[in-house]
Amino acid sequence: MDRNDGYVPDGLFLGGRPHLVEIAPPRDGQPVLARETIGLADQDNREDQWRWADVSGDGTHWSRFDGHQVQVDIEFHTENRREVNAWKGRDEIRAEGTWTLALARQQVWEGFLRRDPLDQLLEIRRIAQQLIDHDAIDWRTPKPAAEQLIGRRVYYQRVPAVISSVSVLSQGCVMLKPVGVPEFPPHVSSVDKGEEDGWDLDEVKVDLLSSDIWWWRDKPAGDEADLRPVHDPGACQATAAAPKEES
Repeated sequence: MDRNDGYVPDGLFLGGRPHLVEIAPPRDGQPVLARETIGLADQDNREDQWRWADVSGDGTHWSRFDGHQVQVDIEFHTENRREVNAWKGRDEIRAEGTWTLALARQQVWEGFLRRDPLDQLLEIRRIAQQLIDHDAIDWRTPKPAAEQLIGRRVYYQRVPAVISSVSVLSQGCVMLKPVGVPEFPPHVSSVDKGEEDGWDLDEVKVDLLSSDIWWWRDKPAGDEADLRPVHDPGACQATAAAPKEES
């Protein structure tokens, strides 16, 4: 059978929620997505299973998929900056820099560099891997991470809470509001330092990897309204696939 023309692999798994992958460089800033699943290898490799992508968009032609499951984009910039402070008698040149991390073409973290910037690359790898494996975000769906997170029920230090804003998601953070109580209690570290007074804790900014968040709260707190987005059965349909390249 010709694998370049109307090829549909045997044994395709088409159950469950579809997973989408990028099959071509973005067009006009938008990713080109297709459904990806497993199926039997071609007739010359029947002992194997391969991953396949529906490049036709309607299931009539599938290409073997050996691409990135989740796109990872890192911007990393270093610079030196002179700082002069006559009052403190200081004149020095400092190492600075910035970096950003995007997953599935969505910026989800940013950081600053000091000395030894190559060491920071190891930290970026750790953060990226933890975000790819995040319990609250599925990177292989057309629904943006922000839409998956907004309104999600969580616990924050044992207090029922809801994700109230994702305006700081590019920093790797979300905003939480307590549910059932007017404010969050001060963090134990603030209590230990005697710094709990004067804190306005009706909303907190917390990073996505914070151990203070428990992501699986389903039980409503009192008469709490459900702010989670209504599931759209069509939300996981692939966007238009890339046309077949000419041989």
